[in-house]
Amino acid sequence: MKTFVIAAIATLSFGALARVPPTHATAQKQTRRAAVDVNMDAMPTLNPDGVRKVQLALQKKGINPGPIDGIYGPLTKEAVRTFQSRYGIKATGDVDNQTLFALGEVDLAI
Repeated sequence: MKTFVIAAIATLSFGALARVPPTHATAQKQTRRAAVDVNMDAMPTLNPDGVRKVQLALQKKGINPGPIDGIYGPLTKEAVRTFQSRYGIKATGDVDNQTLFALGEVDLAI
């Protein structure tokens, strides 16, 4: 009887393992693979929500983008330029895909 119970538990356990969702590491590999296909020089058009995400990401990196208002004004542009310079990206002040990837805002890249 013990053998039957152990076999049943093992069968159920292996079945549950087969249905485990992808891990964070798997998701990272998929993101890295997708990054190869992205033109890092392309500049997406950011709506106000996208600009807010960039402003918040800059703020998290310790760079003051001015008010978190979704407006890509001179303070935000200067903050982007500062970030780019610190991270070895061509400091244009314009948000390109390379800058978005460096900020961790991959979802905004085109």
